[in-house]
Amino acid sequence: MGGAELAFCFGVHDHQPVGNFDHVVAEAASRGYLPFLERVAARPALRLTVHVSGGLLEWLRERAPRVFDLLGELAARGQVELLTGGFYEPILAILPDADKRAQIERLTEFLRAQFGVCPRGMWLAERVWEPHLPRAIREAGVEYVLVDDSHFALAGLDPETLGGYYLTEEQGTTLAVFPISQRLRYLIPFAEVDASLAYLEARRGRVSTVTVVDDGEKFGVWPGTYAHVYERGWLDRFFDRLLTTPWLRLATFSEILDREPPAGRVYLPTASYREMGEWALATPAGRRLAAAKRELAPLAGGLELQDLLRGGFWRHFLVKYPEVGELYWKMVRLSRAIQRASAARPDDPRLAEARTALLRGQANDAYWHGVFGGCYLPHLRRGVRAALLTAERLLAEVTGEPAPAWTRGDLNGDGREEVAVRTRELSVVIQPALGGAVTELGVLARGVDLADVLARRPETYHDQLLEAPSATPDGVRTIHAPPQAKEAGLAELLRYDDLPRASLLEGLVAGAAPLDPVDPWATAQVVTGRLALAAEVEARADALVTRLHWRAPGEDGLELDKRVTVAGATVTAEYRVRPPATGGPWRWAVQWNLAPTAGEGPGRYLALPGRPAPRSRGRQADLATLALVDEWVGLEAALTCTPPAEVAWGPVETVSVSEGGFERIYQGTAVLVAWTLPADAREEARLTTALTVRLR
Repeated sequence: MGGAELAFCFGVHDHQPVGNFDHVVAEAASRGYLPFLERVAARPALRLTVHVSGGLLEWLRERAPRVFDLLGELAARGQVELLTGGFYEPILAILPDADKRAQIERLTEFLRAQFGVCPRGMWLAERVWEPHLPRAIREAGVEYVLVDDSHFALAGLDPETLGGYYLTEEQGTTLAVFPISQRLRYLIPFAEVDASLAYLEARRGRVSTVTVVDDGEKFGVWPGTYAHVYERGWLDRFFDRLLTTPWLRLATFSEILDREPPAGRVYLPTASYREMGEWALATPAGRRLAAAKRELAPLAGGLELQDLLRGGFWRHFLVKYPEVGELYWKMVRLSRAIQRASAARPDDPRLAEARTALLRGQANDAYWHGVFGGCYLPHLRRGVRAALLTAERLLAEVTGEPAPAWTRGDLNGDGREEVAVRTRELSVVIQPALGGAVTELGVLARGVDLADVLARRPETYHDQLLEAPSATPDGVRTIHAPPQAKEAGLAELLRYDDLPRASLLEGLVAGAAPLDPVDPWATAQVVTGRLALAAEVEARADALVTRLHWRAPGEDGLELDKRVTVAGATVTAEYRVRPPATGGPWRWAVQWNLAPTAGEGPGRYLALPGRPAPRSRGRQADLATLALVDEWVGLEAALTCTPPAEVAWGPVETVSVSEGGFERIYQGTAVLVAWTLPADAREEARLTTALTVRLR
């Protein structure tokens, strides 16, 4: 070891999701980003790397100029090397190639225009790596990228021997790759400073350079970290030790790239950071992986063997959460349509605006779920969906397509047929394979998808909830610690759906017992969401009608004719129902799953006496109209029933985990419309329910 010098590339990655609440971002800026940069500025000898996603940079420029300006000052001094990346922090691998380049080039240009720097390296969102990426990244002007050392472990390399950077390639186009030390990610800032320095000293003489870059929110934003990092002085001690350790040299990645040759060549497999791979697994596989890790841990060399265990493929999130898959496919369809329109009208400013909205709609946080994933968080899904609906609206204005416009085909890659309809007011998707259910009900003028209700499904971490304490202990916690429950009784909410939380799900139910509006199908004889039906589509001048028909086997089974009409701001379902000749009494129930912007609070209510909150439970007989009002976004969804019916409602709530622990999240309101069918099986019932959106 002797007098060997060790170069240390240290940095932070700062990001806030598209759609996040302003007060959350403001708190992150004041408690995390600003005090961190102030401590860097107080030590001119420090050298480090910072990545800030483009959406957050725009927010800081407008809302927290002290943070924005200080970042610029540090870059101008040469203390901080700035990284580019996808402007809105997309998962780069899943984007069309033109959008990959556009995302990177937009952030690179922003950094050049605002700070006068030309970044050479980039942050790869969630370190989601696929082997085809080097070429697209280099074509966007990037020389190097950062991924976890666990990526290298999956290629057969020992993380403890990794140092400097490596070269990889795609079709002869090379890219430098720096391995981020997982061990240091776990130590900083949770362990004492001595532990990090001891680890660095152990690497000294074995490698020339060690890299760690991780979430900047670890420094003041995560639970308990503000007191630990700032009030109790962890960051001051850490920085001072870095500056006073004689064998340690702080360096930027560009310096290493210019001064050192590559440590070798490498071909990395498809991977992301280790936790992400675990989260991407289907729940049964996730349970098996967790069990395997527990069995390996006490064995000699068990922790090293765990490095060879990998989770799933990031893209499996698009299957694990079908709602996310629908979002992805809508994004891809819009990208292709905007590309085609831009080729014909390259100078149309509305298309430029639509393209910006599309890029915002590619922000990664609503496309996956883990401790920091956002698909369980309605406001993050809403931010992405709003961007895509805006892009859709602008594109329609440019192309001048007639309304209604419609498309029929496999629109989500499942091998089945969907029907997409766009009027001037609505964007609607009907799925015949789900019995003609509606899975998108986008209000174009408000950028709100009223059908955006996430289904309740089992998660691997739900097994831990039964053992989790009800209160979160004080002190700093990492995301790797067992999560705590934020409130008592969460385990009672662990009920799961076997159907998507779509609208126009129907069922034939026997008996007169009250039906649970959230879970009405336990005793149903027939549930249309479980029927793959053939659809006939009729395009009219002012409407699109999708007709579905089903008859149960046997001479006396249910016969159903269902017609879904999309016209203007209204979706109407008309039913002709002939009940079975035996059994009963029979009821025909229709479920709408609707998503206001919140389950309670000012301006969100049902237009009934007392204005019950959407998150409430209730039931009324012989109701003809029920309106769900959301004054916050300025819309009203008016539900009608002909003839009047019993209407019941209740909240759809999930239990998910975040850095703060297990939490209950309101996803939407299930509204159940139920009619009693005629006792005479020869008599056909004609029933109608409709939803009309009105802007307020």
